Amino acid sequence: MLFLGIFQITLPYGLVFWGEEYVSSGLSAVLFATLPFFVAIFAHIFTQEKLTGIKVGGIILSFCGLIAIFWKDLTAFQNLAAQYSVLGSLAIVGSAASGGLANVVAKRHAEGVDPVANVLVQHSIGAAALLSFGLVTESTASLNFTPAAIVAVLYLGVVGSAFGFIGLYWLLKRASATNTSMVTFLNPIVALLLGWVVLQEVPDPNIGIGAALILAGVYATLKPSGRYL
Repeated sequence: MLFLGIFQITLPYGLVFWGEEYVSSGLSAVLFATLPFFVAIFAHIFTQEKLTGIKVGGIILSFCGLIAIFWKDLTAFQNLAAQYSVLGSLAIVGSAASGGLANVVAKRHAEGVDPVANVLVQHSIGAAALLSFGLVTESTASLNFTPAAIVAVLYLGVVGSAFGFIGLYWLLKRASATNTSMVTFLNPIVALLLGWVVLQEVPDPNIGIGAALILAGVYATLKPSGRYL
C-alpha cells in the first residue's frame, strides 16, 4: 500500500495538477487518456494479461474518439509551442504512466486487501506527502478557503477520489487491469452529458462522433475473444 500511496496518489495528483497550470483542459484530458496504453503495456509485462490486436485497436479507437471530442480545444491556438508548456504536458503523461503502473500492481498484489482499507492508507500517505511538499514549495502562498472552495475540496476528496478508488479496486478484483482502465475514456462522455443536462451547454457535432468512437473502442476491448458482435 505504500507503493500505491506514492504511485497511485502522490505522483499522479501532484503531476497532473501541476501540469494543468500550463496546459489547456482539453489537452489535459487527451494526455491523461494515455493511461490505458500504459496499463496495457505494464499488464503485458508484469501479469498474465497479454496484448492482442483487438485490445490495441480498441484502445486506439477510443483515444481517437477522445481527440475528436476535444478537437476544438486542441486546435484553438496556432502556435502550440508558444501556448503550451512541454514540461506541463510531460507531467500529465507521467501522471498517467504512474497511475497505469499502480493499477497493474494493485491488480497483481492487492486483490486480497479490503478496498476501503486500501484507499484509506493510500490517501493518508498521499495527503501527507503532498501536504509536506506543498508546505516546502509554497510556504509563501496565501490560503483563502471560501465556503465554495471547502465544499469543492470535500466533494473532490470524498466522492471524486475516495469513492472513485474504492470502486476501482472493487472492479479490479472482477476484471482485468486493461479492461478496467477503459473507464478513463468514459469520463469525458459523462462530463459532457452532465454539462448538457445541468448547464445547458450545446453539444458540438464532434462530440457525437467522438462518443461513438469511444464506445466502439471500449466494446472492442471488453468483448469476449472470438465474438464479433
